[in-house]
Amino acid sequence: MAYERSLYQMVENEYEELRRHNQEDLEARRRAVYIAVPKIEVIDKEIQSAGLSIVSLAVANPLDMQAKITALRDRQKMLQIRRKALLLENGFAEDELSLRYMCEHCQDTGVRGDKSCECYKRRLVMKAFEKSNLSQQLRSQSFKTFDWSLYSQECDPRYGISPFAAMQNIVEISKNFINDFERTDKNLLFWGESGLGKTFLSTCIAKELIKKGYSVIYETTYQIVSLLEDYKFKRSPDLSELKMQTERLYESDLLILDDLGAEFSTAYTNAALFDILNSRLITNKKTIINTNLSMQELSDRYSERVISRIMGSYQALQFIGEDLRIKTSVNHFQQK
Repeated sequence: MAYERSLYQMVENEYEELRRHNQEDLEARRRAVYIAVPKIEVIDKEIQSAGLSIVSLAVANPLDMQAKITALRDRQKMLQIRRKALLLENGFAEDELSLRYMCEHCQDTGVRGDKSCECYKRRLVMKAFEKSNLSQQLRSQSFKTFDWSLYSQECDPRYGISPFAAMQNIVEISKNFINDFERTDKNLLFWGESGLGKTFLSTCIAKELIKKGYSVIYETTYQIVSLLEDYKFKRSPDLSELKMQTERLYESDLLILDDLGAEFSTAYTNAALFDILNSRLITNKKTIINTNLSMQELSDRYSERVISRIMGSYQALQFIGEDLRIKTSVNHFQQK
């Protein structure tokens, strides 16, 4: 799966800017060296002159060309040794007059051999993180940092299962969702009281899919509805940017719609939600919904059309247990 074309362009622009900076840095260091040690400038000119002579001889192709070229190359080597000695004698690094790179493997081209360099891949992933609106969370939240100790292994009689076992099941389903992302026609509905890990788990899923090359957008329901309203009623001086943001809600491979139920409930809200959920279902774009509302509360709050889309095409997974944020704070306080 390839990333959006715009992300590649952004990374290419970064490399172009990096190479420009490297060249400017070299020129600044060269000027400083020439001012401090004028002899080095003379040597550099001699090295350059010898190089031009080698090129001229190669083009002219005289009978004794090889001998003359060898002599000129020996002269260049001697001059380079002298230049290196002068640099070190005057407190400069031996590479002071060479380009310096952020990545020595690809020399800031982004290409290593016939493949993309690892530094290019990392930049691409980071750009995708930033575009998802989850860049900060994605740095620290992942399946590897999932803290299972926060979930009780005692069976909750209300549900007939422990929070630990329930979360194990949800995590397993989430990993299958990632692995079957191209093939599945299911979406996910994470519901339960606040502080049980719904957004954290959504971030874990987002991170894995972004690394695979999928486009992911995270927004709260309130932000989504506000954006759609602004676009509909043209409440922005930059309508092209507003249009692009709106289109991303419909076109991203995964939309994480967080905190459903916290937005103002109006006829427009219901219509906007139905439009975006229905459009994404028609185009087989996946969505994860996080909500603190129960199934009954969702039915009471939203139109029948919205609820039918959610109930018919989303796998509802209930989060149970204690508020993890409170539990984490208590544990931190006790450790002190």
